Amino acid sequence: MVDKIKANRRKIGLFSCILFGLGVMFPIAPAGVWGAIMPLSQGHMGLCYLLAVIPMTFTAWSFGCMGAAFPRAGSSYTFVGSGIHPYAGFITGWGILLDYILFPLMNYIMLAIYTQQLFPSWNYNVIIVVSILFVCGINLLGVKSIASVNNIITLFGFVAMLWFIFSAFGAAGSGVGMGITSKGLVNPETFDFGLILAGTSIACFSFLGFDTITTLAEDVKIPEKNLPRSTILSCLIMAAIFVSSSFIGQCVYPDYNSYADPDSAFVDVAFAAGGNSLVTFVSIALVACTFAFSLDMIAGATRVLYGMGRDGVLPKKIFGYANAKGVPVWNVLLVTAVCLIFSNMSLGDLIPIINFGGLFAFILVNLSVIVYFFYKKGRRSGIGNILKYLLMPACGFVIVTLLWFNLSGLAKVVGFCWLALGVIYLAVWSKGFKKPIIGFTSESAEEIETEDAEAAE
Repeated sequence: MVDKIKANRRKIGLFSCILFGLGVMFPIAPAGVWGAIMPLSQGHMGLCYLLAVIPMTFTAWSFGCMGAAFPRAGSSYTFVGSGIHPYAGFITGWGILLDYILFPLMNYIMLAIYTQQLFPSWNYNVIIVVSILFVCGINLLGVKSIASVNNIITLFGFVAMLWFIFSAFGAAGSGVGMGITSKGLVNPETFDFGLILAGTSIACFSFLGFDTITTLAEDVKIPEKNLPRSTILSCLIMAAIFVSSSFIGQCVYPDYNSYADPDSAFVDVAFAAGGNSLVTFVSIALVACTFAFSLDMIAGATRVLYGMGRDGVLPKKIFGYANAKGVPVWNVLLVTAVCLIFSNMSLGDLIPIINFGGLFAFILVNLSVIVYFFYKKGRRSGIGNILKYLLMPACGFVIVTLLWFNLSGLAKVVGFCWLALGVIYLAVWSKGFKKPIIGFTSESAEEIETEDAEAAE
């Protein structure tokens, strides 16, 4: 009976999971990092994305495995806490907060940049402050996520990027820039693997979001198979778009040192590919996408803070408080204040700091697969188990760690200071690492289903 109920509840198939994954990823993400990666990698942004998809694919596998094993809210915070140790889960959650809290700010900055492209006379500072306060107000009012509108806006973003790719191929084929050439991917004259590795660490930013697929774990058909497959396929599909757009963009606009403004470098490339009409369409798409993503990211950041407050690891009266509408008011105001304080940051400085938190979580999720499945569950026999639960997550762990240490100096200073603060807080809160953290469990989905079946009998 229990198995039948669970089978009926799980109706989401592989294709739907992939669509969801594509929906939560940012189709025009390269626009935000164009002015950072192209100069840093000396024109090898396409290669950076091609390399970035390798560790992201291994990590997507790890998220899928842990999501199927622990189908509960919290993502990396839950996976590491349940798979390795609750204290490790807390530090992972603390690290990912750097990602969640600053990600909305990145959206606001891009929104202001591209709104100014549409309305040059408008003041940048006014645009960004009004945007932050407006989104804050919407969240405080308890307006639910406009999922149907977000789907349309995401589709709009895909259309904009595909229009850019087709226009750029047409322009390059007509002789614009350096034409269609392999130098758009690998240029022997400027190739420097160390710089490409640094660019790859930033390119990983564009893949942040695939882990959200694991939130569907409880409603997915055969989650142990479909979750890993959907996370990997979502990454590969987006990688094809990212690599294609970066390659052809470099072909039509090869001078990566002549952008009018590094933060809006994609405007120069889009103009070379399709003129003012394409620039206008891309700018509208970016404004719409960043606004929609701002709503969702603020909600996501405040939910993470609320969850940690509810578990008691953050002051419950502040972070664990929600009003009658279920809105975590203090969390919304806190994230809004952070965005206002740091609203003058450049994308080139901000994105590596966001990546620090994201890559840190990815490192530990890869490690949690090895610790939980290979050691705790003893799945060591056979080539399949060794491949799935040791070699693949180990590759993800090693490569992501390498990219993590290749982030900018500013990102590492801010990131390691943030992690140190988290360790100090945990030591004080746990009274010398003695107090347990509630909210975590070592029980996997497999063990829970077995217990439910036995209870039903």
